[in-house]
Amino acid sequence: MANAITLTESAAKRICEIVSTEPGKSALRLAVNGGGCSGFSYEFSLDETPQDGDTVVERDGATLLIDSVSLVYILGSQID
Repeated sequence: MANAITLTESAAKRICEIVSTEPGKSALRLAVNGGGCSGFSYEFSLDETPQDGDTVVERDGATLLIDSVSLVYILGSQID
């Protein structure tokens, strides 16, 4: 799919490292928030499970969750 979100090998490895230090967490969540005059801001947090409407990107044991509103702003991106 041309608009897919991809994770690099190094990003997947780092996500796995971060998630492994947080009990009960299994994925990295990426959200895009409006920032007014300064543009968009990107928020990263750890999460337990996907929510309804989330896009789930997986690679090498790492899981990235993106909500449907944020997805439209980052389609075609590669997370490194």
